[in-house]
Amino acid sequence: MAPGRQGDAGRGLAEGARLTIPVPVGFPTELVVIERLDPVWLPTGTWTLVGDLAVQPAWESAGMPHPPGSIWVNPTEDTKRLETLVPWLESWANLPLHRNATLVAVGGGILTDMAGLAAALFLRGIAWHAWPTTLLSQVDAGLGGKTAVNLAGGKNLAGAFHHPSRMVACQAFLATLPARQVEAGRWELVKMALIEGDADWAGRLLDEGLPFAESIRESLRLKAEVVHRDPTEQHERRLLNLGHTLGHALEAASGHALLHGEAVGLGLLAACALAESEGFAPFQNPLLARLADRLRPLADHIAPWEVCLPFLRRDKKAVGDGTASGAIHSILPAPGRRAEQRLLPPEAWNQAHARLLEILS
Repeated sequence: MAPGRQGDAGRGLAEGARLTIPVPVGFPTELVVIERLDPVWLPTGTWTLVGDLAVQPAWESAGMPHPPGSIWVNPTEDTKRLETLVPWLESWANLPLHRNATLVAVGGGILTDMAGLAAALFLRGIAWHAWPTTLLSQVDAGLGGKTAVNLAGGKNLAGAFHHPSRMVACQAFLATLPARQVEAGRWELVKMALIEGDADWAGRLLDEGLPFAESIRESLRLKAEVVHRDPTEQHERRLLNLGHTLGHALEAASGHALLHGEAVGLGLLAACALAESEGFAPFQNPLLARLADRLRPLADHIAPWEVCLPFLRRDKKAVGDGTASGAIHSILPAPGRRAEQRLLPPEAWNQAHARLLEILS
């Protein structure tokens, strides 16, 4: 049985310990989970840094260095745009930063997405390290090489695949997170459990307390294997979009009143309902009831279907001509088995959206 499923998901690492996560041979990213910030995991050659101002105090109080050209910003969904990256690129050109340099990205999912894309663009691609600082980014944006910014038409529509050469998940950052950020990140871990059809693991992740190193390690190990087999999301990697199909639309339609992880949680519950309507065996009511109880406070942020539909049609998972007839790559979970992909029309998600509102009412 995998470490993340042995009931010790709430434990942290021993003081000063680290876990190097086994990855497939040839995988482009070294994965490390550490308890405390440690400069030993920083690049050994020339490097610079882009970080989130919210974590700058923690970085500095741990005695972590500021290399030449370091940039600290306040990333938001509104600033997650191509134009935000231009001053970063100009500053690196003025240093100058050369092709053998490494960018270190210190922040949550928004910052990680932006910095990874900037690294992909500069000199047609320089190396970068991800130091994700939120639970959500440690199990999602920090690994997999998906880098992107938003366009007016939707979330993450301008991007590139550019894998970090190292990802460092430091548990010390998680202790500083607001409760809402912890709760939002928890849904990405629940997503991995549901992809595997592991209702027991999903249930434990809903228990009170912060999911620490073991569940993060297991999620990263599973994700690394999937990404290695399908690096550009042509087949199996689409399973990692469980909860994101409707989730991205809900997030955008809420005007980002919903955090990304919160929208994914709602999307997971909707996907469970849709899977049952498509003939999949349902998860047992106790688990679904617990999911609903945790998500019910978000119900007021669920936009009407007609507001969500345009975002769903423009999502990267949509295929066809972008009209109402265009099918959508939809990931459906079931207990005791791996999630499956099906092409479904938007009308199927209309019914799932309605069912979601019914469950949470």
